[in-house]
Amino acid sequence: MHRHCIRTQRRGFAIGAVLAATAFVAAAARAEDAVVVNITGPLRGVLGQKVAYDVELINNSGRNLEKLHIVDYFDEGFHHIASKSPIEFQQTIDLPAGKKRWVKLEFELDGVGRQCHRVEILDASRAFMGGATECCKVEAPAQQPAAPAPTTPPVLVPPLPAVTAPAPTTLPVLVPPLPAVTAPASTVVAPPAAAQPRLELDGPTALAGTPGKYKATIRNLGTAATAPGSLRISWQDGLVPQEASQGFSLVGSSVAWELPAIPPGGTAERDVVLKGETPATVYSDAPPLTARINAELTLGAAIAAADQRAVAVSSTTPRPRPRSFVDAGIRLSLADLDDPVRVGDTTTLVCTIVNTGAAPSGPLDVFIDLPRGARPVGNYRARFENGRALFDPIDVPPGGQKVVEIQYQVGEPGRYTSGAGVASSTFTGSLDRTCDTEFLPR
Repeated sequence: MHRHCIRTQRRGFAIGAVLAATAFVAAAARAEDAVVVNITGPLRGVLGQKVAYDVELINNSGRNLEKLHIVDYFDEGFHHIASKSPIEFQQTIDLPAGKKRWVKLEFELDGVGRQCHRVEILDASRAFMGGATECCKVEAPAQQPAAPAPTTPPVLVPPLPAVTAPAPTTLPVLVPPLPAVTAPASTVVAPPAAAQPRLELDGPTALAGTPGKYKATIRNLGTAATAPGSLRISWQDGLVPQEASQGFSLVGSSVAWELPAIPPGGTAERDVVLKGETPATVYSDAPPLTARINAELTLGAAIAAADQRAVAVSSTTPRPRPRSFVDAGIRLSLADLDDPVRVGDTTTLVCTIVNTGAAPSGPLDVFIDLPRGARPVGNYRARFENGRALFDPIDVPPGGQKVVEIQYQVGEPGRYTSGAGVASSTFTGSLDRTCDTEFLPR
């Protein structure tokens, strides 16, 4: 038995051409497939023999896949009870993210030589999602020696005695029984021994604070030992390694082990402990981030089996409670430089923002409201909306202060009230002040 993963997105070529591709090309194509396809079945057979192939489908896309079509293209040396090549499963399948499914294909070997069949997975729009090819070397049955023809022994008839009367009596003919002829037993050709590795990756599907162990198990379901190889477990951002099975080597975001040959029925296990890590700006009330963990078994120069897990990584950091301006140490004052003022003269409003806290204030939106009927005097880096001057955001360092000011005039005597305020999405509540100025007649 053998597991073989070769996949491509090209069609319309002879299946035999796939076998000429190197293992490096196979591995590169595999990484692009949304669905990983592994085919398990015999590598050799005898003409007229019935063979079965197990097809493993793994969702490698990171999302749920629905209404997938399974199509099988096969050489003339394969005979399927349903129809000639290609055949397509009548029912589509759904494959959740990170999950796998198995289907079975059965053929009768009709032609001598290397016979291949290819499984392709298509989505609802008939777009290629993944595929793999498996081949079987078919041989003619061994010649059986012909059974020798049975030999009939001669009939023994003793001579008759002389008689005179009345009429001669004929004695019975003595015929000994024929010897039993046994036909030689037919020759049975046993399939050649072959390794059949199967890889499974197990572990938690969600991480939040507590590390999780991810274990890769390799089982040899075949009748021959596997070749020595290697196992690699890799992961995406959002996961950090904590420990791994003895003998590992760490390369980037992956750990790898060298594996000895696995005997028939034998098992090998390796594991890695991973911890979820989210950005500092992601809090516990945010949706979890999705990361994937991949396991690959390499025998010789080719990837013999693969499996994958999708992991939801959640933050355990509670969202900080919003602070008020007072809690943060932000202070605001508003004053006029001239009071009282003669009508027609100019006064200046000075707005001061002080940070008495230990952290920067962050962007603060500062505004000054002029009295009703007032008009600004001079040019300012601010925009005016209905008597309100809106300044560019400012950031006040710890222990520092920033000042904005504006000059204005009025046309009538009286007592006028000005206002100033600070707003920020970082803090709760509001911070504002007022200032009264007396304008006298001229």
